Amino acid sequence: MMLKLILEAFISITGITAASGIVYNNDELHIVSDNSNYLYSYNLAQQRLSKTALLDTEPMENISKANKMDLESITFDGKCYYLYGSGSTEKRNNRFIWDGNKVVKEDYSEIYAHLMQKFKISKSDFNIEGVLHIDDRILFFNRGNGPKGVNAILEYNGKAEDKSRCIPVELPTIKGISTGFSDAALVGEDIYFIATAEDAKSTYLDGEIAGSLLGKIPADLSSKPEVFQIPGNHKFEGITFKEKTDKGLIFLLCEDTDTEDAELTVYSLNVTN
Repeated sequence: MMLKLILEAFISITGITAASGIVYNNDELHIVSDNSNYLYSYNLAQQRLSKTALLDTEPMENISKANKMDLESITFDGKCYYLYGSGSTEKRNNRFIWDGNKVVKEDYSEIYAHLMQKFKISKSDFNIEGVLHIDDRILFFNRGNGPKGVNAILEYNGKAEDKSRCIPVELPTIKGISTGFSDAALVGEDIYFIATAEDAKSTYLDGEIAGSLLGKIPADLSSKPEVFQIPGNHKFEGITFKEKTDKGLIFLLCEDTDTEDAELTVYSLNVTN
């Protein structure tokens, strides 16, 4: 089945650089940035941006590569928001839980180390870019921009360790450049994910951007994904489900322009049959 994708600019928000994850809920956008210690919340009706401090250390924004927490994903389970570091260096192993009022910080390095060991993924290949909570399962989307190119969904079940598993996912190239997971969203019984093509064989460095893909895979991970190219030449890092219409689904996407420009464009992606 071919899906038709229409990409349009949805809204521009001043004051956020390097957006890496997005959740739409209740007419608000909650956005994480990979070089900031804030969670950003944007009220669409009031067009107002607010910030929640996650970690109180200077500087709070535009933090250098070596020192940043590299928060790459945010997910909402109906009650709380969960923010995850990428795990690609020692400083990137935090998880934050925000209930709308208070922030709880957790050291996630043991669980990340456990996943690496269990699924034989080296430190240089470990880079979590998207996370979903589905019942007792946490799905980690590992971006294959390390030496071995490990694009995989790591399913962690805290209550039933034997059910944890690693699902390698083969993704197509764009213009000959490999693509790697960058985020995911759950819609009913399906997961929609995005993957970007960036010409850098490193979980640390940025490279030339060749575009992004949208993929669809069943939430039980029982079959291979269907994949479609997103129009334009964007490095999309965050996806969230906005609404269902008569014609199909609408997602909101945020992109990381790899600049220090504090102007974020959020795009809408219409997906129709």
